[in-house]
This record gives sequence, structure tokens and C-alpha cells, in this order.
Amino acid sequence: MHDVINNILIIKLKYLGDVLVTTPVFEALRYCYPRACISALVKKDTEEMLTQNPFLDNVFTLEKYANPVLDLVKYLQLIQRLRRLNLDIALELTNSDRGAILAFLSGAKRRLGFQSKKKKKLDRHLVFTDLITSQGARHIVDYHLEMVKYLGCTFPKKEISLCWGQEEERICKQILKDNGLSLKKKFVVLHPISQARYKAWHLDGYAALCDYLQKECGTQTILVCNNNTDERRFVHRIMEISKTTPINLGGQLSLKQLAILISHAKLFIGIDSAPMHMATAVKTPVVAIFGPSRQFRWGPWGKGHIVIQKSWDCVPCGKEGCKGGGRSRCLDNLSIEEVIPIIGSKMNLVDSRKRL
Repeated sequence: MHDVINNILIIKLKYLGDVLVTTPVFEALRYCYPRACISALVKKDTEEMLTQNPFLDNVFTLEKYANPVLDLVKYLQLIQRLRRLNLDIALELTNSDRGAILAFLSGAKRRLGFQSKKKKKLDRHLVFTDLITSQGARHIVDYHLEMVKYLGCTFPKKEISLCWGQEEERICKQILKDNGLSLKKKFVVLHPISQARYKAWHLDGYAALCDYLQKECGTQTILVCNNNTDERRFVHRIMEISKTTPINLGGQLSLKQLAILISHAKLFIGIDSAPMHMATAVKTPVVAIFGPSRQFRWGPWGKGHIVIQKSWDCVPCGKEGCKGGGRSRCLDNLSIEEVIPIIGSKMNLVDSRKRL
């Protein structure tokens, strides 16, 4: 028997992938409190991970403005909107001072946060009614769900979810058609780079992988990335080095369109990033190439996925490159010969399951 809960707010002020992996929390809360109004507060430009989610009623965004006066005005307006919800509970999943302050200012009667292992400027006992101690090393999905379990809730599923509409599907199909592709054609989606360059494998490896997939597996590779100059230049270099003809859709797809594309792929190959989590949400098999990232925390969620990572003593270090230099030796030294046989085995497994 649960307390009467009418209004719930979940705060996650992080990046795209971080926001996406919170979605099992919304489903769990909807299962436990089917009549409650469930809202999310996320950073501006990450809300697309949550829009059209059937377990959410509202998605609020926090935006940072260059003008400090406008920034303060918008911040106060956001607080007013949150307080009008008459919140019963606020769950702060970001583990940051800013998220803690927003939870406090939201006016929620009960405010839950995680006990931080790192020293914070703000005494979290002053702003939260309940501080929860995490139960050791675990995947970020299970980490988030500890807060739901703390409320005494039980739930049947722990799945990442991502939703889109018919218009996004139509646009995606048209973009593929313009590039001589179809969602019915066999292809692999390769996401090789993000703004965190230290998470990326080397250019020669990616080019050899594209060649292997086309020559040995008879499968077209579609390269994707964000629409910024550095990432698009990186993908263009892969195209130049490759002896075959991968398709470059870098910067051409919205997040929803990218999810649709991945949902139709035979396999997703990528790094520790939002598109990798999107692939798990749409149930596409994943091979993730990891460097310093902690697989137990940030690996692809669910069964049947593979992580390729060096077994060095220093891996995973969780640092932004060796000695903070922005390059990761564990990725630079990961050979083509180590990666391609694993990709080949996974491709064969995917093909055999489809024949069944």
C-alpha cells in the first residue's frame, strides 16, 4: 500500500545519454503510481530523449542564457511553473548542487537525492528530506532505480524507452531515399566519434571495419555523428581512408530520425555515447568499443550486447584521456585484429537468428 502521491518530479541535468537511461524510472513510477502526474526536468536540448514518452506528463527544460538578467528571469519563471505542480515528491538523479537546489526550490514536500561520495559545496542534508546511499558498483539504470525502490515500489520491467511519431519516420525514409538507401536494406550503423574525442577509436580501425563489413559481410555501413565541424571532419576522414563506399549521414539526422535508422539496422557499432544507449532502447544488437569508460556503469543495457575493451590494469580509469591529455592509449593501441573477429562473430550470430 503506497502513500497517496499525485505529483512527481524527476530531475536529470546531464547529457543526452544520461537523460535517456533515466526512462526506466518513469515507467517504474507510472507502474507504482498510475494516476500521478509525472514530470521531468532536464537541460535544454536533451528533452528529445523524453518527448512522446507515454510514462511522462510534462517535460520541463533548464536553459542557460548569455544574458545574466534573462537567465535569472527564466530561472525564476521555471521555479514558478514547478511550484504550481504542487509536488508531492522530487527525485534528483543528477547528484549535483544545481539539481539539489532546484529540488528544494520546487516546493516538493519530499525530496530524494543520493548521498554523494565526492565533497559538494552544498550540504545535501539541508535541501533533501531523504538521502539515499547507493548499493555499490552497478549499472546506471539500476543506480537510478534504487531511488524508486527506496519509495517501496516494485515493478516488472527495467527497459530504456525512446519514442517518435509518424512524421519523423517519414522524414527519415526520405533522407535515406535521397541517399539511395531504404530501411528494408541490410545495413550496419557506425557511430565513431562524439565531442568526447578520448572515447573514439582510431581512423584506420574504423575504415578497415567499413571495408570488412562491405567486402566480407556484404553489408553497407552508414556513418553517423553530431552536426558539428570536428565530428563531421572525423567521419569524412573515415570515408577518405576506406577502400569501399560507406554512406555518410553525419549531421543529417535529428535524434528521433537517428533512433529510427538504428531501429532498422542489423547491428549498431559505436562508442560510449547517447546513440549507443539509443540502440539498446530500440532493441538493436550493439557492439561497443570502449576505452576508459566503466563498462559496469555505462555499458549497453540489456542482454546480447558486446563491449570490446582492453584488459589492461589501468582500464577502466574513467579519465578524459591518459594524463588528462584527451587521447586514450587503450583505444589508440586497440588493434584492428582484436576488433574485427568479434564484429564478424556478432554479425554471423545476428544473421543466424534472423534465419530462425
